[in-house]
Amino acid sequence: MTQDVNFYDKPLSDEEFVEIGELLALMPEPYESMEPDRMDGFLTAIALLPEPVAPSEWMPFVFDEEGRSDAALTDSNKQHDLEDLVYRRMRNIERTLAACDPIDPIIYDVEDERGRPIGGWEAIAALEPFAAGFLEAINRWEGLKDTNDEMIDSALLGILRHLPANLLGDLALIKEDLDFESPLENIKDALEDVAESVAEIAAVTRGFTSKTKPSKVKGGQRSGRRSNHVISKDQKRFRRG
Repeated sequence: MTQDVNFYDKPLSDEEFVEIGELLALMPEPYESMEPDRMDGFLTAIALLPEPVAPSEWMPFVFDEEGRSDAALTDSNKQHDLEDLVYRRMRNIERTLAACDPIDPIIYDVEDERGRPIGGWEAIAALEPFAAGFLEAINRWEGLKDTNDEMIDSALLGILRHLPANLLGDLALIKEDLDFESPLENIKDALEDVAESVAEIAAVTRGFTSKTKPSKVKGGQRSGRRSNHVISKDQKRFRRG
């Protein structure tokens, strides 16, 4: 990476969010790259770890589920572009946490059988890949699991409650209790809840604390929060599957 350091602090544009998905989808076999929404959960968890993890350790897992170091695009220029985009996204997440701003994860619309976006509580399933990526990171690196810290454990549940059913394991019953005691009505509620959970962890593991806490508004969205990176149906055509 030879770019000026300020280049890596520049947030990704809407076009670059689409580009990162396109490039990840070009990863050749036998490698299996992450989707951008899962990658965001993975990177967020790494950014929350009390001890830093070098990009050379975590980036191979973005390009290949087995973390093979030789996973790369056949076009070296595109591979360089992809690495830059992934690293910039990581830097953006870190800066968001340090500023005590709510995270703004990449998510994909949940669609019905006719390809139309689903609303209401069913749309919350859009957070499943984020939670899965988050879980992968905390399973690979120490610092968030088994901390015996009540605040961290509670905040983790606020994120991991969104895991797909096949990954819930022992958390399935806890999720049922959470869904009953603290129900989330829609994706906005869920996004705010995840953002608050991430902020609570960051306060403990990274020392990132805000003097003032943003007030909630109806619909689960913080005042002044910008819209999330929701990828449309047309943009999804570049993804595998």
